[in-house]
Amino acid sequence: MTKRRLTLSLDQDVIEALEALEAVSGRSMSAVANEALRDALAAEAHRAALREWLDELDEKYGAPSPEQFAAADALLKVVQRGNADATSAA
Repeated sequence: MTKRRLTLSLDQDVIEALEALEAVSGRSMSAVANEALRDALAAEAHRAALREWLDELDEKYGAPSPEQFAAADALLKVVQRGNADATSAA
């Protein structure tokens, strides 16, 4: 893939995290940063697609009621607690 030089100004904590990953992985900071940016872009594209899908569902079925949101929140808490229990048991 074609590379292009680019100057960025990054926060110190981001630079330190990239340097740490570089040291552990043995790869260049450019490679580590490139992979991190690709992952972030993929995650953002996934979130955008999910928002679009949810908007389509709202348009087709209507927005969830407050009761439905509350039920979904309760279910999510049970699932998260279950995952935490499974993690602590391991």
